[in-house]
Amino acid sequence: MSSSEVVSVPVEEPLEVVEEQYEEQAPGLSLKPVYAFVGPVILGLVFFSMIGVLVRVHLNRLFTYAGAPVYSLIWVQLLGCFIMGMSMRLKGVLLSYSPALNTGITTGLCGSITTFSSWQLLLLQQFFNTTRSDHSQFRNFLGGMSVLATTLGCSVAAIRLGQMIGDELRIAFNYFLARSTPAEIQVTKVETAMFTTEPTGHRDGWLAWDKWAKFDIALAAGGVAGAIASTVAVALAPRTRSVSIALLFGPLGTILRWQLASLNTQPRQNSRYLPRVLVGLPLGTLIANVLGSAILSIIYILQTGAVVRPSAASCYVLAAVSDGFCGCLTTISTFAAEITTMRSRPSMLYAGISIVVAQAFFILISGIYFKTATVDYDTC
Repeated sequence: MSSSEVVSVPVEEPLEVVEEQYEEQAPGLSLKPVYAFVGPVILGLVFFSMIGVLVRVHLNRLFTYAGAPVYSLIWVQLLGCFIMGMSMRLKGVLLSYSPALNTGITTGLCGSITTFSSWQLLLLQQFFNTTRSDHSQFRNFLGGMSVLATTLGCSVAAIRLGQMIGDELRIAFNYFLARSTPAEIQVTKVETAMFTTEPTGHRDGWLAWDKWAKFDIALAAGGVAGAIASTVAVALAPRTRSVSIALLFGPLGTILRWQLASLNTQPRQNSRYLPRVLVGLPLGTLIANVLGSAILSIIYILQTGAVVRPSAASCYVLAAVSDGFCGCLTTISTFAAEITTMRSRPSMLYAGISIVVAQAFFILISGIYFKTATVDYDTC
């Protein structure tokens, strides 16, 4: 075996472990790294986050009707977590086509379909009985706990189901394509974390067109086309204006969450500045979910007219920031996936801190209003 030959290796293993294993099998073997380019990654996030916003908005509308057996948001979370579970098992397959494709599906699509902030808002609405239903405070508590337990349990179950289906799909991929295209890929120095693509290997920058894979070009074209189409729809389709504006705000939240995800894999660097209880937790996801929830609690107050009665134009913008930016900044799919991969005690600690802190912002900002307000305005 020549030193210039490239060997396919499993992407689930860290680079150092892979190098040690293959150095023992073939001394002097040169492992060729696969680099992701930041241009396709970001434009792929734009493309997939827009798809995620459309799926979330229309699924909510589809399952919102009188007499619905469950709240519509649960279907959004189930779908996104199911796709995330499959993607976790098919990571090597996705990376073999393009690192940007893997990041686009996991961080862009799944993270934008699911939403942590809207879940926290639904919890607040149940705990504080914002619909003014005729029942006791104990019933309010039961309603909130029902939303908490069903969403958390169903999301984790959807991750597990997606992983089972992903395993079968990976076997099928190996069976049909392994003769010509191995299901395992060349080792990558860029994609070593489970959920993020850290842009450290982009030595050629955005404009190295000759080195972009076919999927990179397709994702970049999709992101540009989606942004143009959404801008045109804002101007020419007033009936869908709130969704069109949300499509423009959504990628901003997704890209911010993707950048914050770099904090998930740096526990040693963060340990000097954080309380000991937070060291080792996925800080990037935690910050994104709490920040998005705090922003949504402010938007919720503005939509009620508590500060100033909103106009039609401001209602469009508020709805767009709520469905687009906050919905894409926060995520249940990554949150549930992290819970399933962590040990039991850290996972319970992480889930508890995320939910309690996010709900604390909602209570301090929105809950006080609903306990003290004497005048109700129509919500946007």
